[in-house]
Amino acid sequence: MLTLNIIEHELRPYGRIVRACTDNPLFTDFRLYVESSHPINDDVLYLCGTREEVDKAAALNRKVIYVNAIDSTPHEDALISVLQGESLLIVFNALLDVVFRIANWERAMDDVRFGGGGLQELLDVSSAMLRNNVVIVDPSLKLLAYTKDVPCDDPITTELINHGYHTEENISKFKLHKRFKPWAEEDGFIVNDSYEICKYITVVRSFKTKSSFSIIVIMMCNVAALDDYLLDIYAKFTDRVGFFAARDYPDDKPSGNAVDTFLKDLFLGTAGNEQAIRERGHIAGIPYEARFCLFYICEPEGGVPKTRLLSDVSRLVAPAKTALVDDAVVVLCFNCRSDRCALHCASNSCPLGHTSLSARINEMMERLDLTCGRSSKFTSLSMAPTAFEQARAACRIGWKKTLRQGDLAIPHNWSRVVSFDSCIVDHLVESATQKGTELVGLTYAGYVLESIHGQDSIAKTDNYVFLYEYLMNERRAGVVAEKLHMHRNNVKYRIDRIEDQFGIDTNDPALRFDFLLAYRIREAQAVQSAQ
Repeated sequence: MLTLNIIEHELRPYGRIVRACTDNPLFTDFRLYVESSHPINDDVLYLCGTREEVDKAAALNRKVIYVNAIDSTPHEDALISVLQGESLLIVFNALLDVVFRIANWERAMDDVRFGGGGLQELLDVSSAMLRNNVVIVDPSLKLLAYTKDVPCDDPITTELINHGYHTEENISKFKLHKRFKPWAEEDGFIVNDSYEICKYITVVRSFKTKSSFSIIVIMMCNVAALDDYLLDIYAKFTDRVGFFAARDYPDDKPSGNAVDTFLKDLFLGTAGNEQAIRERGHIAGIPYEARFCLFYICEPEGGVPKTRLLSDVSRLVAPAKTALVDDAVVVLCFNCRSDRCALHCASNSCPLGHTSLSARINEMMERLDLTCGRSSKFTSLSMAPTAFEQARAACRIGWKKTLRQGDLAIPHNWSRVVSFDSCIVDHLVESATQKGTELVGLTYAGYVLESIHGQDSIAKTDNYVFLYEYLMNERRAGVVAEKLHMHRNNVKYRIDRIEDQFGIDTNDPALRFDFLLAYRIREAQAVQSAQ
């Protein structure tokens, strides 16, 4: 569809243009006016070559362009008069060409939008129509797309393209000149001709969420001057950008969009180099160095809606940061204030006496019958992609353990927050080939445990579990007796009988290590059969 502003602009090379209409109506097609023609739609514009034709068309409430190469007086009933220029047929052909070009462009943009393309592809098919340099940034002011074939010598824009994000210095300039407030509050185009930051007039359109802005589109008028025609072309483009804004930045995201987009890039390893991570983290209120821990919660299909889960988790873990990544709720915690924090924080492990984040999440997971994976602790944001993979693997393994918990030979005090540190062997077994898994299970210690487990099945004994508790509790008879509800004198008697029956010596530290590793491998193999 063409606005009257676009039509007027395209007619300028074909004669002296006089516009009588102050509105900016839309038109879909053009027709040469003949008296016998029947009206089609109100959005069809008719071309008349004589004043008499304009009179007749106007009497029928037709919208008209008057084209006359000789006449110098505009017709008052014509929306636009094209005078003392080209002939009617040449002007008509030019308008048909405009319709064709605009329709092809809009079709190309819609192909990108509905064909799975991104903002850069949308901008690539639009740069010829926009003519000027255009950049698109996200809420953390990271560069999403820019017109690659329209160079711009504005220092701010050049720095944005070179870095891939606005630097802290540039953001300070935006704050100084109060740019963020209109982006977050004003609708429509925001024209800035103050030249305070950019050396060109800029036209900004920002897309809103409940709390702030999401995608921001900035056009620098460095090639074509700003006029009504250019704004209408820019509107066609930004309307398509609005599709991506609504899809990628819905209103129900509880965390700020600047935080959300930064966390996604951070976890997926696309946040840039150390300097970029430091600056974007500072904008999002996240330190570069701290005592970090990452949690990954992936809900099975058919459960609580992801956005609802995200909202509930966000309230539970504040001030930790949350984001929805790959349909999983991911939590970045940097709340620890003591270097004496345990490796696996639990309900009573905080040196400062606080209820740990793990304990709060574990309670929620039990209530919702979910499993959460937790990464190993890390101290730098640059390590977040690795922590993300660790937490995701721990969540997957924990879910499998939930399915097979009743089938495992070793009883556990089950926690719904599964640390990657506690399931490293499971991850190695999961990652190994079938042949490799069989090989690591066929150690001497593994062979002995297989024999003990088989003998237990025949004799209805529990030597398999007893040996595990004995080794895990560092052969402390009192602790083992308490856990297994037996007299401590029986502990020495039981272990002596097992050693004699199966020919082992638990005084050998290397053998003890092999046995504990074999226990973990056997459990991991059992878990692997869970679908």
